[in-house]
Amino acid sequence: MDKTSQFMGLPKPGGRASTPPAQSRDDDRQEPRPSAHKTAHFKGVPRKAAPVVEVTSHSLHRSRMKDPRLCLASEPRSPRAAAFRVLRHHLLARGRPQVVAVTSANHREGKTTCAINLSMALAEHEHARVLLIEANLARPSLAAILKLSPPACFAEQLAAHRQRPLIKWSVVEVPSLGVHVAAVNPRPQSPRTLDAPAFSLAIDHLRRADYDHLIIDCPSVDGSADVNLIQDAADGVLLAVRGRQTTARAIERATHQLAPTKILGFALLH
Repeated sequence: MDKTSQFMGLPKPGGRASTPPAQSRDDDRQEPRPSAHKTAHFKGVPRKAAPVVEVTSHSLHRSRMKDPRLCLASEPRSPRAAAFRVLRHHLLARGRPQVVAVTSANHREGKTTCAINLSMALAEHEHARVLLIEANLARPSLAAILKLSPPACFAEQLAAHRQRPLIKWSVVEVPSLGVHVAAVNPRPQSPRTLDAPAFSLAIDHLRRADYDHLIIDCPSVDGSADVNLIQDAADGVLLAVRGRQTTARAIERATHQLAPTKILGFALLH
């Protein structure tokens, strides 16, 4: 890890820093008081303030670039890489959702591979800023795949920000992949459970952190309710499907459990 920096509303490469639009008269209307539940989480926090994000750069070793799970890096001209670019095209055509949760019906069906490569495909389009978020607290894998040690575990940041919402966020930039990563420490000192209000608050903050897309690597649907807690903070869900492995029955159960969340589509992996 090296080259730590902070960004808050930075311009994209070759672009200009964005400025907030002028307020209309409608903006002067007094907002309704938040509920007691929301007040506990947002007390003392400017509702539209952009959070500060500390970025630590991580150089991915050349040998890791050959990992078949990173097909946009290892085989950028392959049919597999092209398929993720097509997936990007279809996703953007569905209204350019900012926050996309990626899951699968069962374990080991390619959801993390899908989340990583979709993030890379989005990042190479118009120099988009993409944050890949790990929300599979029970089975984290991003740190192992990318051979990185997150300076701050995302699960621990969730707990910290619930108590102190104004502190900075910490993510890792992988320049060779073009994405930022909020990873989970794969060796926790104690078992972790997903705190739904804290996660919702985190996504609400990170939506305003100058990212064009937030891609959430979720747990699988089967045997876990975590994905149902996560989907409430997302604009839609993408379901990864493993060819010759995922059954129609499993897909039906997964879509039923995810309802009425918007299913953005299915990603078929081989």
